[in-house]
Order: sequence, then C-alpha cells, then structure tokens
Amino acid sequence: MKLWVVVPAYNEAAGITATLEAIARQDRRPDGVVVVDNASTDGTAAVVRAFAAEHPGLRLELLHESQKGTGSAADTGMRHAIACGATHLARTDADCLPPPHWTAAIARAFDDGLEMVAGGLRPRTDEFPLTWRERRLLPLLQEAAALFGRWRPGNRGPDYLGPYVMSPACTLGITADLYERSGGFPRAPIEEVHDDRVLVNRVRKVTRAYGRRRDVWVYWSMRRARAYGLRGTLAWYARHGNHRPEVVDVRLPATRPKPPAYTPRPPRTVDDADLVGRVLARAERDPGAVALVHGPRDREMTYGELRHRVLAVTHGLRRAGLRPGDGVLVGVRHSAETVIIALSVVAAGGTLVIVDPGAGPEMFAARLRAARPRWVIAESALYSLNRIRALRGVARRAGLYLPGVTDPRMRHVHVGPRLPGVPAGALDLADLMRGPAPEPAHRRDPRAPAVVVFTSGTTSRPRGVVHSAASLAAGLELCRERFPLGPGDVVHDAGFMLGLPALIAGARWSIPSGRDPVDGFLPEVARRGVTHAFCVPVHLARMLEATDRLPGSLRHLLLGSAPVPPGVLRRALAAAGEGTEILSVYAMTEMLPVSVADAGEKFAHWDSGADGDLLGAPLPGVSARIADDGELLLRGPNTCLGYLGEPPLEWLHTGDLARLDDRGRLVMLGRKKDMLIRGSVNIYPGLYEPAIAALPGVAEAAMVGLPDPETLDEEVVVAVLPDGSVPAETLPDRIKQALPEVIDAGALPDRIVVLPGFPRTGRSHKLDRAALRTLVR
Repeated sequence: MKLWVVVPAYNEAAGITATLEAIARQDRRPDGVVVVDNASTDGTAAVVRAFAAEHPGLRLELLHESQKGTGSAADTGMRHAIACGATHLARTDADCLPPPHWTAAIARAFDDGLEMVAGGLRPRTDEFPLTWRERRLLPLLQEAAALFGRWRPGNRGPDYLGPYVMSPACTLGITADLYERSGGFPRAPIEEVHDDRVLVNRVRKVTRAYGRRRDVWVYWSMRRARAYGLRGTLAWYARHGNHRPEVVDVRLPATRPKPPAYTPRPPRTVDDADLVGRVLARAERDPGAVALVHGPRDREMTYGELRHRVLAVTHGLRRAGLRPGDGVLVGVRHSAETVIIALSVVAAGGTLVIVDPGAGPEMFAARLRAARPRWVIAESALYSLNRIRALRGVARRAGLYLPGVTDPRMRHVHVGPRLPGVPAGALDLADLMRGPAPEPAHRRDPRAPAVVVFTSGTTSRPRGVVHSAASLAAGLELCRERFPLGPGDVVHDAGFMLGLPALIAGARWSIPSGRDPVDGFLPEVARRGVTHAFCVPVHLARMLEATDRLPGSLRHLLLGSAPVPPGVLRRALAAAGEGTEILSVYAMTEMLPVSVADAGEKFAHWDSGADGDLLGAPLPGVSARIADDGELLLRGPNTCLGYLGEPPLEWLHTGDLARLDDRGRLVMLGRKKDMLIRGSVNIYPGLYEPAIAALPGVAEAAMVGLPDPETLDEEVVVAVLPDGSVPAETLPDRIKQALPEVIDAGALPDRIVVLPGFPRTGRSHKLDRAALRTLVR
C-alpha cells in the first residue's frame, strides 16, 4: 500500500506548520505528502518549502493550482500523487490537525475492504479559547448535517448503490482506482459546491465499498463557526449556493502565536526486567514500523498504533478501578487484541490468569476458585454462550461452557460487538483502545506476579504456575540470544515465546490466523515472508505430508512442546533450504526456555549410539543438577516464582530423568513417572523411544507398560507409527529383528503394535500415554 496525503491550502501561512507537524508525527508515516497552494497571496508556499527543508525524511512536495477552489486544488494533488505511484489517498485541510493514529486508521479501513472511508471532526482548542456553546456546536453540526444529508433530495435517487454518508473532505481516504473511476473532486469554487458532498455522491454511483469509521477523525478549526454563528453555519452547509456569507475564506489574524515546534523526546531508560516498558520503548523509537501482521487478510498494525492502544487500555482499566494485584481472566482467542490485552493488564499492575477452557467445566471452575480473578476480558460470543440458557448446550458441546465466567461480582470487558448476554456495565475493549493514552504515572514492580498459567492438578488441587514480568523477560532475552532478532525479521508464532522477543527487537510478529495449527500454516509463512517460526513436531509431521519443501524465507524453524522424533526431524531437514536452521527447544511452562539443540547435534548423538535424547547445553544463567534418583532440577533468572498458593521455588523439579554428558549438555532419559517395572528391571521409555523411532520404516515410537492386576509386573508394548517406506504388515518383524542391536536386552518389548496414529492431549498435542495403554491393551 502506497498512501499519500493531500493538503489543499489557501493563505494558510500562519497555521499550516502545525498541520504539517501533525502529519510528520503520524504513527504510520505516509509515503508522500502533497501540499497544493491554491494561488495564495501570503507566504504559504515559503512556509511549506522551509518545513520540507527541515524534515528531509518526509517526502513533501509543493504544487501550485491557479484555478480557485479547494476541490480544484485537492484534485490536482490527488492526481499528482497517483502519477507518483500512490495506490491509496488521504486528504486533510491546512487548518486541521490529524491525531497520530489518523493514517494508520485509514489504512486499517482499506485493509478491511473499504474503497472510501469517511471520518469525523473534533474541535481545535489551540487557536482560541472556546465557549461552552462552541464546544457543543461541532457535535450538533455533525449530527444535523449527517441526518439532513440522508434526506436531502439531491442525495437520493435510483442511480445510487448505497446510502448517503457524510464525508468531511478534511478527513477522508480513497483508493487511487476509485478516485479515477468516480471522477474525483469537482474543480469548482467552494462558494458553488461542497466538494466532499459531490465526491461521495460520485462514489455512490460506482461502488458500495464505502463507509464511516469512528477512529478516522481530525481536530477541525472552529474559525468559520465563530465567524458565522450557529444559525449561519447551519445555513452555509444546508443551503449551499443560495446562502453566501460576506466572507467565505475566514482566516485568523496572522499575529496569533505560532504553535510550539514538535521536539521528539529522548529515548527513556527502561529496566531490562520491565517487559512491557521495553516493548513500549521500542514502539516509541520506531512508531511507523509494522509490529503485528494478523488475520486472514494479513492486516498490519504499526508500533505506534500498538503503543497507543496499549497505553489507552492501560489508562482505561486503571480509571475503571483495576488495582495492582487484581487477577484478570482472559477469554479471547489469540489475536492482535490478545497481545494488546496482555501488555495492558501487566502495565496496569494486574495479573493475567490463563485457563484452558478445554480442561472441562469442573476443572475450569476449580481453577477459577483458586485464582479468584476480579476481572474478566472475554469475547462477546463467550458471554452469550455461557449466560443464555438456550445456548449452554452448544457451549458444552464446543467445550466452551465456563462456570463462573459471567459472575456479576467481577468487572467485565467484552471484545467484539455487544451481544445478548454481555453483562450490564461491561466495558467495550474497542472504546478503551480509542480513549486517551497518557503515560502511566507509576511503573509496576517487574518482580511482582504478572501471569498465572494453569497446567496440571486435580479439581481439589489445581496447579497454577506464577511468573513475574522479570522472569518472563529473562526467558525472552535467552530466546533472542540463541536466535538473534532485529528489524526486518518476521516471527510466526501463536504464543508469546517468540512474539514478545520480536516486539522488543523491533521485528514483525506474524500471528497465525487459522484455528487449525496445521491448515494454512506454511502458506501463511510463505506469504508473509516469515524468517522465524515455532511449531509442534506432530503438527510439522502433518504439514510435511502435503509438501516436500519449507518456505525459502525461513531462517530458523523451532520445534518444541514435545520431543522431536528422528523421523520427523529427518523429513524436516530434507524439506528445508540451505539457509534454514532447525532447532529443538526444551522448555516448560515453569521455565522458558532451558536449552536448545540443533538438528546436527541431535543426529550426531543418535548416530554415536549414546543413550537418551540430546536436549543441548543449558542456556546462559540456567543451572542444572541431577538429583539422587536421576531427576533433573533447574533454576535460573527465567524460573517462575512458584505455584499458586505455594512457597517460592528453590529448585524446579522437572519430573524428567536426565544426565549431563561430558560436554555439559542435557540428555533426556525419560519421565520419572513413566518408568516401567518388569521383573527386577526398571525401564525408562524415554531412554529407548528415540532409538526405536530412528529405525527404517518408523515415524514415531512409544513404549508403555500394561500392569498385571495381581503381580503389578508390566507387559512392555512398543507402539509405532509407520512412515510408509516399509509395508506395515512386515514392520513388526523387521523391528523385532533390529531391536537387539539397538536397545538393552532387559528392555526388549513383549509386543510390537503398528498404529495409524497416537492419541494426544492438550493444545501442544502431547502423547496421551494413558489413552495409548487403553488402545493397545
């Protein structure tokens, strides 16, 4: 999108500098600005040239139009911008001040499919003090003009494809294609026609893709309203052509004080542990860069927009009563809004409460009781499903019945249009994002609890992992050290592990738009030019069934949330380009990340005949030791504070059995709770599964035990997924012949079962060993 801004000007030397400064401060800097001097008799042109010389980074061009009329000047500017390559156009006037989000809001409307977008007006207060009547005048004028425009005979007729929409010329956007198709602004003096009314009526004859947006507004000069008064101003707009005041081109005295020049603030110092502060500081340094890409249409949000919305929601929540330490339950699918909500809640001093609705109603209610949040931020549809009795059956079938989520004792914020079931008094996230965005008066303590994530437990004792902003920031910094990020990089991740480091580094966070983690993942990576992507191994395996090549833009592919089977890793290497590094990340909710191993290291470990699965060396600052029973214990700056309602952690007990090799690298031997007992032999499945999965014809392997109800001695069963290279009916015999050369004799299985798929659980699709035992019994 090439967005140019056009500004017609006539005798505006005294005030056009303020308008140009407002344009230069846009979060989404325009690709070009055209000021069209409409035969001014003052120094307008000289002021514009001086501003252009002082702002070489802003492409600012000055044109001259001798034919009288703002329509003539605007048309000249629009057509010049199109000739220079503009695909999209915006217009404001030389007596208006666009707010910093103005061009970004217009671009967002275009992304939503509009070909023309209209906006609104707010009174300027810097030109002269406004009376109470004048402050009330502008909203009345807009409402009256919009209502009258709908019923005005000249705006009605069979040729129009849609209804009339009031479109002030000083705050509108239009595509270059539609501008030319419609004929553009009329080249006539303002005394004869209102150029904005003519343009919108021309547009209405060729398309329905136009509309008004509440966030596309500018500060509008009240000088004409003061000169004409209420009755005269209404007459000027309603009976244009028949009512002509003595002075049409109303100007303020040239001696009025010049607005102070815009001086950028020096970058503020931010504590490394202040996660949100670091994101906001990056956004302040480069507001025009793209921060987020999201949605099926690849919508873009700049760092400036993101910063404004985070500060606005932070301010709105604090003003509405959110206090430091308040728990905030979030029920919003991962999206750009989720990022804004998370950053805003932490900045406001609240504690995010993350509860997976898929855990079931009883577990959800138990976790809610444990966390005791005071706030809920949820999608409007979620409120409807849980509050309207007739829809609760649908909610249960969809796994979205969440007891307690509509509790009236909690404060509520709804995301999306207000639907039936949204609690009375609930705040609208969209309204919060459009509100004032002052800097927070006080920074929160980065070491205070910021996030609670429930991962396990029972209904009687749910277990929530508690992180601070400091522990999360430390983990994200370790990610950045292992796979560097910077401006120009594009990170594709449905979670925060890569997304937040990207925002801190000034990169672009690409948020997957599909609900299915597989469908559309790779096409989206290719379309958005992704350089870093995170994926679960089982999902990657499904993707590689449909393609033998990974997108060429990928430089780092991270695999995590579950062990990487050798077969999947081998296929990923074959599909990757020479410039793509494939990494396996060992991490857990309590500590993110712990270690990283590249594909070459893992295959070298397997090929050497060494036992277990190589996880890599602990990342800088992470300490590891092995307990007497073989369990891996960890601690570091990225370790969580502890579990909800429990004492702080000294060492994190991982539940993983591991060893440290002679190079200080972690080697996974199995899960402590997965140990099998057959006779006098203890068998750790994690010790042998990678070796079995590396055999020809095997895509993935899992070892489970079936206890005898009397002796508790376990039958050892190996279940395998075939990779298709060996006939499935002969695969068990081949594996049986090969295993004595691969694993210890004491661990040889009693049975080998070939399955079409493994049962999995949770969002990360981890192997469900309990279900697998039932399947092979």
